[in-house]
Amino acid sequence: MSETATQEKPTKVSKKDIKAEAMKRRICAAVVACLDEHGYAETSINRIQERAGVSRGALTHHFPTKQALVAETCMRMLNAAMRPMHSTMGEGERPAPADRLLMDSWNHIVNTSEGRAFVEIIVACRTDRELYNALADDLHKWEADSAATISALYRGSDAAGDDAALLWSICRTFFRGLLTHERFVSDPAYLARMMDRFAGIMNAHLLVRD
Repeated sequence: MSETATQEKPTKVSKKDIKAEAMKRRICAAVVACLDEHGYAETSINRIQERAGVSRGALTHHFPTKQALVAETCMRMLNAAMRPMHSTMGEGERPAPADRLLMDSWNHIVNTSEGRAFVEIIVACRTDRELYNALADDLHKWEADSAATISALYRGSDAAGDDAALLWSICRTFFRGLLTHERFVSDPAYLARMMDRFAGIMNAHLLVRD
């Protein structure tokens, strides 16, 4: 039997599946917008339905509860969360310096509707047990994958050089705090200066591996 004959045929995606995925993307986009504008507590199924422009039946067919919907939205955002790290590298190129990585992450992922929505979800996990249970395993896995990716590309400035994952966690904690602090800063330029200063500080500690 030839090699071609033994190869598995690609799975054919039906029109029904394509339509369902388009509906899910539409609904999840509405979740992001609602979380960004109104916060988790004020993001209701009714508000999401209205924002998405879909029927209640269409929404609950895919997502029976608010927590299930928010969890799905969260995982879609997480799947794209490492994009700046990889987009700054071409094939065979070295990773970007830490300050560029942080600025790209801040500008293109964290300080966006998706990034602000993600912070709302993380904060809600502290008190919404159903949401936490829906996301806990995936969030722990994402944390581990994120740490492994950073550690493969960067090293810490300590003698052992093995605290890159810790430094990256510090960076993400700073990002989330800065998003919260943003509401109390009247001058947007001051916020940009804070981010630029922090990126410069971390550039001396989160180093590209040789």
